[in-house]
Amino acid sequence: MDDQSKKYTVLDLFCGAGGMSEGFLQAGFRVPFACDFSKEAAETYQHRHDQLGCKVEFYQGDISNLTAKKKIIDFISGVSIDVVVGGPPCQGFSLSGKRDENDPRNTLFMEFLKIVKIVKPKYFVMENVEGILSYRFKKIRSLSGEVYENILVPSIIEQEANKMGYRVQYKLLNAKDYGVPQNRPRVIFIGSKIHKKGKTFKDAVPKPNFPEKQKKMVTVEEAISDLSYLRNGQTSDQYHDKYKPTTYQLMLREGLTPNINGVTVRATKLTNHEASKHFEKTIKRFEKLRPGESIREMLNRLDPLEYEYYYTKKYRCSRLEKNNVSPTVLTLPDDIVHYDIKNSRILTVREFARLQSFDDSFQFLGKRTTGGDRRKFETPQYTQVGNAVPPLFSRAIAEEIMKCLIEFTTNSERPKLLVM
Repeated sequence: MDDQSKKYTVLDLFCGAGGMSEGFLQAGFRVPFACDFSKEAAETYQHRHDQLGCKVEFYQGDISNLTAKKKIIDFISGVSIDVVVGGPPCQGFSLSGKRDENDPRNTLFMEFLKIVKIVKPKYFVMENVEGILSYRFKKIRSLSGEVYENILVPSIIEQEANKMGYRVQYKLLNAKDYGVPQNRPRVIFIGSKIHKKGKTFKDAVPKPNFPEKQKKMVTVEEAISDLSYLRNGQTSDQYHDKYKPTTYQLMLREGLTPNINGVTVRATKLTNHEASKHFEKTIKRFEKLRPGESIREMLNRLDPLEYEYYYTKKYRCSRLEKNNVSPTVLTLPDDIVHYDIKNSRILTVREFARLQSFDDSFQFLGKRTTGGDRRKFETPQYTQVGNAVPPLFSRAIAEEIMKCLIEFTTNSERPKLLVM
């Protein structure tokens, strides 16, 4: 058996472009199976795995079609899965959204649990927005048919997982504490297998710890300063010699994700580095923004004439602070303006990818952006980046689970001493 086949295996559900998988690959896992609804995300994901020389079976479609026992078993072809990971769509839980109780995406975490129940991994990891902690269902049917009423989502996950033979721990973490230059709070649920006997249980596998925070945070300037030569409406596939790369920039240029031979993929040219062409009035509006200020805040300090001239409905748009982390990278490109007052533009897909900690060699496919109703049917590059789990964040979690799997394997393989 070669080294590659000895690696622990991951099934990535709701994988998107592959941020969670990147982190697990960096931690030494193999990800031979993945699924997502989006055609564009599937293309990006499979392109990356081709680039790495890693074979992946990909299911592109509605996950509910995969949760029938025969379908998921056929999909993984009898391979033993060590970890199931995923970030079910979270629009219904988001504190900044409408929190529509009729949004069908609200129950997709149950589809995740259905697959865990069938596949029986040693561990599972579910990522979601902070709002999941306070989202309460009036009524929801469990996997066993029991009806829960007036219950918070974390309680459902804990109870359902316990019935399936898993202990669940969850915690609100922030990607900025794990080398990602972005304020991105996310709830991480970790399930680990247990042996149950009545109401008592014992751990069947070692219980993972949540990763410890790093002492140093990476700033926006450290992340994207070497890409800031690009001006309004320009495109480039070359790095610029004018800028001396920072440690973070060199790291992503050289790459963190290993290919099938254990060698990282170095970026020899830039991809996804195209700046939008802004109208003159838009540029002037951006230039009015102070570091860290939103358009709403900027409009509130203007006199009536300026207010009328610069008015726009895009209140949430704000200017980056170069010596701080970025606000949460979302799916729309025009929420964040470059920190350089002399280069007032929104960021490129590559700059957003840097703020998410993707390797520079990771290429996002599909349309760069799209508008209006097309977003219901297409997942452009900006959306793929904004929806992703930051790879360095995922890696920190994956490394803790890897420690546990190595400990479990070592103890399982250690010869038992006979007591005479």
